Amino acid sequence: MPETSQASFQSLPLLDLDPDALEALSRERKLSLLREDMLVIQAYFQKEGREPTDVELEVIAQTWSEHCKHRIFGARIEHRTPAGREVIDGLFKTFIKDPTERIMAQKPGLVVSAFVDNAGFIRVDQETAVCLKAETHNHPSAIEPYAGANTGLGGVIRDILGAGKGAKPIASLDVFCFGQPDTPPEQIKGQDVIHPLGVMRGVVRGVRDYGNRMGIPTVSGAIQFDDCYIYNPLVYCGTAGVIPIRDIPKEVKAGMKVLAAGGRTGKDGLKGATFSSASLTTGSHEEDQQAVQIGNPIEEKKVGDFILEARDEGLIDFITDCGAGGFSSAAGEMLSECGGSIYLENCPLKAPGLTSWEIFLSESQERMVMAAEPEKVARLQEIADRYETELSVLGEADGSGVLKVTHHGVMVCELRCGDLHDAPRRSFVTEWSIPEPTPLSLPEVGQAGPLLREVLGDFNVCSRSPIIREYDHEVMGHTLLKPLAGAQGDAPQDGSVIDLGFHDKAAAISLGILPEWGKTDPFAMGAATVDECVRQLVLVGADPDEIGLLDNFCMGNPDDPRELGALVECVKGMSAAAVAFGAPFISGKDSFYNFFETEDGSISIPTTLLASGIGIVHHLDHILGSSLRRADSVIGILGATTGELGGSVLARRAELGVQPVPATEAGAAMASYRDFHEARRNGLFLSAHDCSEGGLVTALAEMGFSGKGGLEIDLEALPVRGEVPALARLFAETPSRILLEISPEKVPDVLAVFSDHPFALLGQARSQHADLVVTQGETPLLRESLSDLKALWKSGLKRYY
Repeated sequence: MPETSQASFQSLPLLDLDPDALEALSRERKLSLLREDMLVIQAYFQKEGREPTDVELEVIAQTWSEHCKHRIFGARIEHRTPAGREVIDGLFKTFIKDPTERIMAQKPGLVVSAFVDNAGFIRVDQETAVCLKAETHNHPSAIEPYAGANTGLGGVIRDILGAGKGAKPIASLDVFCFGQPDTPPEQIKGQDVIHPLGVMRGVVRGVRDYGNRMGIPTVSGAIQFDDCYIYNPLVYCGTAGVIPIRDIPKEVKAGMKVLAAGGRTGKDGLKGATFSSASLTTGSHEEDQQAVQIGNPIEEKKVGDFILEARDEGLIDFITDCGAGGFSSAAGEMLSECGGSIYLENCPLKAPGLTSWEIFLSESQERMVMAAEPEKVARLQEIADRYETELSVLGEADGSGVLKVTHHGVMVCELRCGDLHDAPRRSFVTEWSIPEPTPLSLPEVGQAGPLLREVLGDFNVCSRSPIIREYDHEVMGHTLLKPLAGAQGDAPQDGSVIDLGFHDKAAAISLGILPEWGKTDPFAMGAATVDECVRQLVLVGADPDEIGLLDNFCMGNPDDPRELGALVECVKGMSAAAVAFGAPFISGKDSFYNFFETEDGSISIPTTLLASGIGIVHHLDHILGSSLRRADSVIGILGATTGELGGSVLARRAELGVQPVPATEAGAAMASYRDFHEARRNGLFLSAHDCSEGGLVTALAEMGFSGKGGLEIDLEALPVRGEVPALARLFAETPSRILLEISPEKVPDVLAVFSDHPFALLGQARSQHADLVVTQGETPLLRESLSDLKALWKSGLKRYY
């Protein structure tokens, strides 16, 4: 085993530096610390009467990094809009934590744990809970797509293994935001920027290889394409888990041993937390390669099996994953209240010559840190040996309230835990106003057919089948509803359902992401994204009152008042919708500084919210697919359509400019979802499909891709609010709408259920032809072959992947 024969560290002259020199030191060492942070650190060590070691400074930098501390979500924000000025005492507290606590009080027992662990848990029954966690690995994937995405999924699987005393990973999701795969190379500014096609192929394969080799199905996901993501692709990876409720509480006490299990420590993943807390530049692709970790899914599979067996034997008292910040973050968080000692010479290394700070902060993969009573260590070692995973005693908890790190007997870090985790609070002034709309000039109604073909071929609508087929979404044998289904197994579904392996209950997983909306109205985007996630969970089988949400935010430069103002609006919209749906947030994450510095200025991503969720399916009969099942059924729609086209695929393709974005009536939507769920429990529907990207006509086409028959639809009876032109009836992306397939004999019952909601029968399926036929009264709007539309839809990404 590679070893270090002595401590390798240095003291850094800090006490006498002026503010400019402190700021320069942060830049030189890539600490991503502000001038104000450096002044607080200087004051701490002046009080201590000594200079800091490089280990201590690196530990503080990663602990206070935006990636780890989420200081922007805790900041005081003065937010200015045309409606006035408001002061927000922390986005997280005001719009996420406090609303969730109110929902938890209204629904006692649903949330078992939130915000205090690696993932949040909702209850399945009295003995079992499920959890979900999603994170991003954006910066690493921009400079090394395969390894960045590979370790992104590996890291979130570790989060599940480190949730409670160890949850079992049961399914994964992935969401990617890329530049257009057909981007002309000469359009890309900056040297060494990887072409979006190379990023896409590397990211997809990185996630594929990690999940498939660990034997965890990838069952849900999405891909968005936009030029804004050329320089900063977004790579969201998520994993769900299941755990006995008795194994959720955990605690570190004085006298417990601190242990590391899994992979060895190397030079990969150095300064990953601070690297992710700064913008990318042309130099990042060369200078920051050491921040990218190297994954080994087989090693994680072994350590995962070890953890689950050790948990079942009651040998683990506390466990967390070793992610951003390495042992520094894992041990620092574990010992944040108790304090304790870590001995770096006990850390197994995979490369010689590591300095003390590199050993403590390396983010090498597949490592878990746990605490256990001393008498349990021998049995833990026996199990680790059987699974061929390395186990080492790193140190012990001692109740001192001080984090002490020694290396070959030399103290290289000694920090009071309270001060270490008490980062200075930031303050911001933000602004937002909705852009002035462009006068609406719609194409002729006669262009509806060609427009539908254009929309179905759009990169953001076309089939993801070439990528979905890269993933094993059936390993473990628990996937009840797959991402592609229908009579021919290739039609899109709105979410997935995973059998939990006991009783008759299951877990639904789905998501919502609408970055195009946020360019105009981020408040509307936040609300509609939550609605899309909740709606799809309910569609595939979840009880609308038993859903847990995750919020994952990505944005560009938080120091730009307007960009951060867009985030504030998004959070407010998201929160308002979640409260109306009674859906608590159980976990979340944010990623800032997703902008790229070019000679012509910075290029930022749009504010992007991924709302993902997990819901409880009470009976397997409640699972509902999205594809047409019979050729004699009736087609209905639940929910009203409005004329706003902002954020829609039609508005982008037809170059309609800035258009108003539709609002979400979440309270009314929730009432309709509850009635839908009750009707579904009574067997009133054959299938149901979400109306989202591409609008109603796209959803109708997707529903018909099962190949069961043609569709004849009349939009004259379509429930609308306000004046809605024919093309808007076809392509508007108004939230909260559900297409329903109904047996003719069940129509009276369905009409009775939805008598208090905007609902209409639009037409029926036909066996006489295989076309999509849409009229508005006597006016024909389009007639297209479903097989031709499907071929077009399926070919969109084929040439690129």
